[in-house]
Amino acid sequence: MTFKTMLAPVMTAALALATPLAAQETEAPQQGETQQSEAPAQQSEAPQITAESLSEEQLDAFVEALVAIEAVRADYLPRIQQQESEAEQKAVIEEANVAAIEAVEGVDNMTPEQYMAIGKVAQQDEELNARILAKLEEAQNES
Repeated sequence: MTFKTMLAPVMTAALALATPLAAQETEAPQQGETQQSEAPAQQSEAPQITAESLSEEQLDAFVEALVAIEAVRADYLPRIQQQESEAEQKAVIEEANVAAIEAVEGVDNMTPEQYMAIGKVAQQDEELNARILAKLEEAQNES
């Protein structure tokens, strides 16, 4: 399996696991008027990341988070598939989402918001994607 073909499913899984975080951020302001007035401030907190603005340290942290999320996915996917009901699957998926967010938060110099932003940029920028793949390959060779 090439790294390019491997990164797409890993990114998809990682972004899917992190989606509830984004949903929580967009749903929270709707719960009350006070929170609605805070919504513009929350939106401005989302990191504005471009491929050119990323440091090597940020890319290293992103790859470390990517590897951590892949470990969460590998751990939880069989558990999700073993559940008999949709409700049980949803419960395990929620647990996996929390574990994925915690995995990203456990990486120095990386937040879930930064992770999502870098992932989105990497999907659009082939050069950045290549840099990430090179770092991912390097990380896998070290382990």
